[in-house]
Amino acid sequence: MSLMSEPAVVTGLGILGIPPLPDTALLGEHAAVLTQAARHHRLLLQDSGTATRLASANEGPAADAAHAYLTGQGGPERQTADLADRFTVAAAGLVVSQHLVEWIGTLLAGAAVAAVAAVAFAPHLMPRVTALARRVLTMLREALSRVGRIFAALLRTPRTRRIDTVAARLHENWRAPRWQQGGGFKPSPKTTKDQAWIRRHGTDEVDIANTRYRDLPADWQKENKDSAAVGVRLVDDGRRRGADLTSVEFMEEASEQVHIAWLDRNGAGAPPEQRLPYRELSEEEKEKDRVVVRAAVDLSPGGRRR
Repeated sequence: MSLMSEPAVVTGLGILGIPPLPDTALLGEHAAVLTQAARHHRLLLQDSGTATRLASANEGPAADAAHAYLTGQGGPERQTADLADRFTVAAAGLVVSQHLVEWIGTLLAGAAVAAVAAVAFAPHLMPRVTALARRVLTMLREALSRVGRIFAALLRTPRTRRIDTVAARLHENWRAPRWQQGGGFKPSPKTTKDQAWIRRHGTDEVDIANTRYRDLPADWQKENKDSAAVGVRLVDDGRRRGADLTSVEFMEEASEQVHIAWLDRNGAGAPPEQRLPYRELSEEEKEKDRVVVRAAVDLSPGGRRR
């Protein structure tokens, strides 16, 4: 019988109004599965390395193309290595969470037993015991939230990191003209519905001009992130088909697709001059779409625009 299922602990948690903690054994089981998946992908990577070395003895365009595909950016070897790393990180996150829940569970169990004793022998101590238990529970939630944010960052794929980098560039491009000689950017106060952000900052108000992209609430990151995702996809597609990413032709074709995607997201509330097809937009409006493509090209593997 686990500590949290002891009758006195269960009774005490009920008195305190605290729900049962999750079964930590399941966290351990999931961690074991992820560790096994990581091991499997590392074995695949070893086999792939052996095959690549044997194939490198061949010569010719076909052999060169196969080698570039297998070992290049986004190729099977890179993807397998990335998956192995992410499985390992996810398993570590579950193990950390398991130990954290077990440690906090021990503290809560103590508070639960104290609650049972207080009800029986010292009712006047109940407010203190309840407050202590609430603080411990809050500590658990905050700790798990921080662990979650850390491992979420570690689990981001290279593509996700690129999207975030491009989105951050777009935010900086937007706020750059708002810089004031006395320091800081011209304020742009907004409200957010991001509950996690609100809890951390104690307010639903955010000055998006004087806040870095990574510190923005999720709802005020969304538009730049959506645009960046489109830009990154277009650049990757262009590179795969051999397009000249520095050409005017690619810039205009990709910018048109950025505009179409923007209309799909925002067209209903857009002013008439922005609901036009890309080719009919003013140069000022077209430049807003080109900025997305330019950032995606600049921050893509291999390169800046000439």
